[in-house]
Amino acid sequence: MSTELPVFGKAIRDQRRGLLLWALGIAVVMAIYTSSYAQVKDQGDALDSIPSGMAGAMNFDDLTSGAGFLEGTVFGLLGPLLLLIFAISTGTRAIAAPEQSGVLDLYLAYPVTRRRLGLERFGALLAALVALTLLIAVEVTGLASSQDMNVPAGNVIAGAVQLGLLALFFGALALCVGGVTGSRPVTLGATSAVAVGTYVLNAIASQIDGLHFLQRITPFYWAQSTHPLREGLSLGAVIVLLTATAVVLALGMRSFSRRDINS
Repeated sequence: MSTELPVFGKAIRDQRRGLLLWALGIAVVMAIYTSSYAQVKDQGDALDSIPSGMAGAMNFDDLTSGAGFLEGTVFGLLGPLLLLIFAISTGTRAIAAPEQSGVLDLYLAYPVTRRRLGLERFGALLAALVALTLLIAVEVTGLASSQDMNVPAGNVIAGAVQLGLLALFFGALALCVGGVTGSRPVTLGATSAVAVGTYVLNAIASQIDGLHFLQRITPFYWAQSTHPLREGLSLGAVIVLLTATAVVLALGMRSFSRRDINS
C-alpha cells in the first residue's frame, strides 16, 4: 500500500490514533442516547408539549416509536453532527491545512500528480468514514434490538449508509474548497456555513408548504427525509449524494491541479 498509494498510506497512518478516539467517542454517544429510548418512550405525554412545527423541523414528531426516535436523535442530530465535524475537519486537512502550514510540499515530493495526491487523501477520508459508519450500523443495530425498538437491521444499516454518504459529501466539499483556496480558515468556515445553512433550510422548508421544493437542493433532505429507518435504503438518495460528492471532488481536483500553490 505504501508503495503503490504512498499518500493514502501516510494519511491512514497519520489518522489512526485520531480515528480510534473518534470511534470511541461516537460509540459512547450512540450508546448513551440509544439506551435512553425506554425513558423517552414512557414520557410520550410530555413530548406532546413540544410545538408541532419545532418537532417536525427537528424530526422529534415521533420519538416514542423506535424508528422515530432513531431518526430524531442518532441519525437526525447527533450522528450528523459528529460525522460532519469529523469529515469537514479531515477534508480540510487533506489540502488546505498542509498547504497553509507549508507541509504540502513534502507530500508533493512523492512521485504523484496533484490530482492523485488529492484523490488519495480523499480515499483516506472515505476509508475512515466507512469504518465509522460500520461502527454506527453495528452498534445501533445491537442496541435497537436490546431496546425492543422494532426497527429491522436492514433499515438501521440503510440509515447508517445514508448518514455516511452525507458526511462523505461534506468531506469532499471541504477538500474541494481547500483545493480551490488553499486556506484552512476559509475551508473550515465555508464548508461549515454550507452545512449549517443547508440543515436550517431543510428544516424550515419542511414546515412550509410552498417551500418544500427547496429541500431537494440540500444534502440533508436526501440523507434523512427519505426515512431510511422506516422505509429502507433509498437508491435515489444514494445516487444523488454520490453524484454531488463526485461533482465537488472533481471541481476541487481541477482547481488544485491548475493553480499556484501558496507559499
